[in-house]
Amino acid sequence: MRKISAADPAPKFMCTVTTKGLTKTVEYDDATVPDCDNPGKVWARRSLPKGSAWSVNISGVADPLSFKDMNADMDSGVPTFLQILVAKPVADGGGHWDGAVFYENLQIQSDAGGVVKFTGQMRGDGDLTWTDASA
Repeated sequence: MRKISAADPAPKFMCTVTTKGLTKTVEYDDATVPDCDNPGKVWARRSLPKGSAWSVNISGVADPLSFKDMNADMDSGVPTFLQILVAKPVADGGGHWDGAVFYENLQIQSDAGGVVKFTGQMRGDGDLTWTDASA
């Protein structure tokens, strides 16, 4: 769902997006640490989290007019605000993520009838926050 700002209370359903994927990653630094209680023991690697990132992949089919907003977001150079919905009750794990993204790529294909097929990759900018669905 596309939002006009981070605080937008009524995000617009992007009915043209038929598949979506969310990838969350954590980047680590490694350190080898001695066992102070057993100095002769081989040092063990410890992973120290230093940063997190997230990205979104989308694809779908749209008429050219519906594609216009995504194309404008791609060209704008400013963050686009999204809400990624898990449309289930809270008891079933429902809720939504909110965050800002920059489009990294947006590919468009069209057949003779004017139907637009697209794929896109967006990189998260800042935090991705989770909110449980209403009870």
